Amino acid sequence: MKFTHVAIAATLAVGALTAQAADPTASLDKSFAEYTGSGPIGNNNLNINTFYWMFESSGTYAGKAVNSWFLIWDPTSARVKGSVSFDAPILFVHDDQAELVATSSFGKAGVTYDYRNSLVGLEAGDKVGTSFAGSTLTLNWNASNPGDHVRVMTAVPEPQTYALMAAGLGIVGWFARRRRAD
Repeated sequence: MKFTHVAIAATLAVGALTAQAADPTASLDKSFAEYTGSGPIGNNNLNINTFYWMFESSGTYAGKAVNSWFLIWDPTSARVKGSVSFDAPILFVHDDQAELVATSSFGKAGVTYDYRNSLVGLEAGDKVGTSFAGSTLTLNWNASNPGDHVRVMTAVPEPQTYALMAAGLGIVGWFARRRRAD
């Protein structure tokens, strides 16, 4: 029976790893990196020619289970063009001050956000250069103060652990039944 316990624990551990949201990938004309600082972000505070992303949190928005991602383009002055892809379909893109403030509860713990500037989010020209289809956000942004910032909400991927857990429970049931028959 010890082997069964070990097999179930290993199956659940491996399954739990696959259920996590994967890091986004990008095809951009600038460098793309995870933001690991503590901020403040949102009001011309970085001034670095790197396009940043960070996973904020998971929750429910408009009745849907979502993962929240924050994208930051806050250079001294530059354009970025390309696309960012996620592991699940994009459901919402929040790209102006009112939307960012309204969804601030999804913010990453330990990171300070600064939404005071009325231009935080995307300027009108950058909104025109932004679209999404499926799990890919396409963008053509020309950052000016305070930079460009969007909150992207993706569907929570259907965990593969359900299938693994069902298989594990089936095996446990089979062993238990077999043991009773003996």
